[in-house]
Amino acid sequence: MYVHSKDIFTLPGYYRSISSRRSVLAAGVGIVSFGIAGCVSVPWFREPDGADWSASVPELGGLASPVTTEGIVAAGGSRDGRLENGQLVAFDTETGTQQWDRDLGRPTGLVAADGTVYVGEKRDSGQSRISAFDARTGSRRWRQMVSNLSSAMAVSNGTLYAANGGLAALETADGSVRGEQSHVPETDFTVVAAPDDQLAADDHAVYFGDGDGVVAISPTDGTASWSWRPTQWEATTVGPVPIDDTIYVGGGGDVVALDAADGSDRWRTPFGRGAEITGVHATDSSLLVAESTDDAPSDTFGTVYELSAEDGSERYEMRFDAPVTRAASTTATFVVGTGDGTVTWTDGASFFARPETSLPTSGFGLGAAGNQAFAQTSAGTLWALSPPE
Repeated sequence: MYVHSKDIFTLPGYYRSISSRRSVLAAGVGIVSFGIAGCVSVPWFREPDGADWSASVPELGGLASPVTTEGIVAAGGSRDGRLENGQLVAFDTETGTQQWDRDLGRPTGLVAADGTVYVGEKRDSGQSRISAFDARTGSRRWRQMVSNLSSAMAVSNGTLYAANGGLAALETADGSVRGEQSHVPETDFTVVAAPDDQLAADDHAVYFGDGDGVVAISPTDGTASWSWRPTQWEATTVGPVPIDDTIYVGGGGDVVALDAADGSDRWRTPFGRGAEITGVHATDSSLLVAESTDDAPSDTFGTVYELSAEDGSERYEMRFDAPVTRAASTTATFVVGTGDGTVTWTDGASFFARPETSLPTSGFGLGAAGNQAFAQTSAGTLWALSPPE
């Protein structure tokens, strides 16, 4: 249990954070966040187990969950309950020290890669403006108008892809437009529930998941390389997630593994009535699938399944009392959050207890880097969390 102090310190801009857990352990004292003008304060309660630090940030609103790159976590959202009053704030992942903040219009999508943070802002007539910021300093590298809402974004091979009502490809170096298209015969690039992770890219293709399945787009000429259109499919809600030569995608209560070369389905695993896929995580030989089951009034719970990556057969399951509503995957771990505010770290089947902690709210977005999770609450608090010992 930390000994709390009311001593405070000021960081650049409008946001302040508590000391990191690592420095607290060294000094034997902790600092609790506080309210400031124009921001939502962190309530005075016992901090979650495993908390490294916390900070006041914009309200999550409709923007994507926190994103990370090269030791920086960026969180965006709206201020004062107004979607048009957007803001983006960046912190050092280790210490919680605020690095910079930027005022925005109405934010749409958010992604980070290779030391750059990209954010979209809604403009008129279905357009948006994308800004690229240096992750460490916050200096604007470039900004560019595109003819879609850029609710979903992905980075691959020096190109930023942005979609929703069209697809744009921009050079990450200077923001110049490589190409734009409003549709291809297979899809109109509509994001089902912005923001969402319906867009992904790798060395071979740009993948877009829509209400009918998945389309792979050539990064060279923008034509469709293949499309997967099953006879029965609810809107794509998780993925596409390219891993090596496989594309994983979730929709409704089903998860599917597609061949990256031609889009043929290798296997499809359903999880029953009332299930909804909320995240996936690949290991060497398994796929972890997070889902929520809401078969009211008596059957509401969450599960993480471990499936064989080869054929989709079930190996193991981990049950939660509340639905798994969000998830974040890194090369090190799979972090899942449930509707009762619990955050759990897992890497597959184990007879040992898994690290978990509880947040004081059920409304939060979830990002991760390494073993560290970042939970941004709807009330405007960013928690940096490590697996409790």
